[in-house]
Amino acid sequence: MRLVNLRLSNFRNAEFADIGFDGTRIFLFGENGQGKTNLLEALSLLTAVRSFKTRDIRRVVRHGEKIAQVAVELEHEREGNTRIIFGISSAGTKSVELGTGTPVKKMNEFVGRFPVVVFSSDDIMLLRGSPGTRRRWFDVMFSALDPEYLANLQRYYRALESRNKILKDRDNNAGSDFSCRAFEKILAETGVFLAAARERETQELNAEFSAVAERILATNDAAPRLSYVGNVEARDARSWEHIFEVSRRVDRLCGATQKGIHRDDYLVKIFGKSAADFASEGQQRGLALALGLAQLSLFRRKSKIAPVALADDVLSELDPRRRENFWREVGDDLQVVATGTQLPADAAKWQIYSVKNGKYEKWES
Repeated sequence: MRLVNLRLSNFRNAEFADIGFDGTRIFLFGENGQGKTNLLEALSLLTAVRSFKTRDIRRVVRHGEKIAQVAVELEHEREGNTRIIFGISSAGTKSVELGTGTPVKKMNEFVGRFPVVVFSSDDIMLLRGSPGTRRRWFDVMFSALDPEYLANLQRYYRALESRNKILKDRDNNAGSDFSCRAFEKILAETGVFLAAARERETQELNAEFSAVAERILATNDAAPRLSYVGNVEARDARSWEHIFEVSRRVDRLCGATQKGIHRDDYLVKIFGKSAADFASEGQQRGLALALGLAQLSLFRRKSKIAPVALADDVLSELDPRRRENFWREVGDDLQVVATGTQLPADAAKWQIYSVKNGKYEKWES
């Protein structure tokens, strides 16, 4: 997949922008706070119509405006020359149109068709952050690789929301058990599927991650490993339903479901220990980078589509050896859009845009 053109309208601090992409290396150059990351944020919508910077999509709409629009033209292995238009309102509604204006009615028909992988300094929170941060990252990736995963995930969270509402209703204890059981059946069925899928996909990702991490860290004894940590130890739907049933009294006191795949986690280890607790700052950044590179490789291998890499000022944080290892892993054929406050050392190989106050202009050396 190759980006050809991007148009922004009222997106973050950009009133309007029209940016062409030539070749495989594009660099956005400018001081902090000028709008470099905003362009990557707009492009990150391609994978799952989600921003990598905020969970509140309303924030991308320019202050005082009612709607932001992002139009991307690209060349695609299956779709050919394609145009995608995203609309985001200040109320938080989202729309997607393909080609000549055909609306996308179901997100699971869109998610994963146009994969991009974001490399950001915030990726270190995949090691240091909360389990929820990790779950969201892995869920987006697994959903992009498997529409059935996304469909089950959506069913699970709808049932979870409904069960939690019943648990919080203190005035209807008599009928709450019967009502809970209906949603627990859905939670059990989808939970079994999702737990198995997470275990399987994590093992597959770990094969990529371990190899890449060892090359990035350039050490043979680190033995980096990624594993899935399930919250529920049950292999069939009946066992899951039993767990929800025996937990119902405590859940009612808490007003929320305490067990389930919504409390799963993922663990990165180095030297056999938790990387969040024992890895150095440099090692943690290298491991976070390796997770993104493993995702890049997994997307490419399983979807047969070459993803676009979006690198948000991460290379400046790496030492020269790890920076060189990063480019070796990405390769020369994948398209990369990167940002930075300093020009790359090999600037002649890049198409460069200067960024100032939400305006993007071709760099003239």
